[in-house]
Amino acid sequence: MTMEKWLILGKDLRFKELAVQLSLDFEQVIYKYTDNWNDEIQQIVSTEKPQRIVLPIHAVDLPKYAFEALQKDTVIFVGKSNQTLQQELQYLDEERVIYYLQDESYIWLNARLTSEGMLCAFYELESASVYGKSFYVTGFGRVAKMLAYMLHKLGANVHILARSNSQIQEAIAYGYVASQLIPENMTKPYYLINTIPNKWFTDEFNQQFDNSVKIFDVASAPGCLNVEDAQSVNYILLPGLPGKYFPQDAANLLAQVIIRKNNELKEG
Repeated sequence: MTMEKWLILGKDLRFKELAVQLSLDFEQVIYKYTDNWNDEIQQIVSTEKPQRIVLPIHAVDLPKYAFEALQKDTVIFVGKSNQTLQQELQYLDEERVIYYLQDESYIWLNARLTSEGMLCAFYELESASVYGKSFYVTGFGRVAKMLAYMLHKLGANVHILARSNSQIQEAIAYGYVASQLIPENMTKPYYLINTIPNKWFTDEFNQQFDNSVKIFDVASAPGCLNVEDAQSVNYILLPGLPGKYFPQDAANLLAQVIIRKNNELKEG
């Protein structure tokens, strides 16, 4: 075992599993079930002086000088960032701030878990098979590609709706029906799965729908809704699907990338 001290934060179940896995290789691993940087965390940083800190996937709001007590060799593993976090990170060496969500292998494998999680959520919420059902999938990034592939293989009808022409043409090249993400192209009674982390679903889009059309949103915050009356939309936000349905697999994936990045840092 190595002597590095780790501090892991996160309510997502994968972070608890991550702490268990890291404890097999590292002598001291502190796990706290929180998504916030509170007084307790600040006290742990000051007294325990961890050399490795893993922040939750969603951005953490930090007070000023939150990292003042860190040792110079401390490495911060960051999921998503925000202004307060960036302000504190600027005082650390760039090579000691690792954005684990930007690792390409993690992105694709997590996209697969997210897509499988979406299928689990659909079965759970709808008590129905996807076979023969019709789905709009918005966007054609990694999650949308994995999701469209799985739905198609299970016998669903998939229609890709994207904002960029390059994504539309790519989806067509893959063999999907694809068109521009505009209200006029959303007239059929499909299920809709959103993968775009942008509030694009305005009242203009909502006018094309009725309450029989369900929207499943698997995108990151802030979600896609941008309407005056959110109650008029049959909308289900589904964040953190890998951690909810596959905490062990999600933890394995997270542990792999964090351990690899940590080893690369030490080798460098």
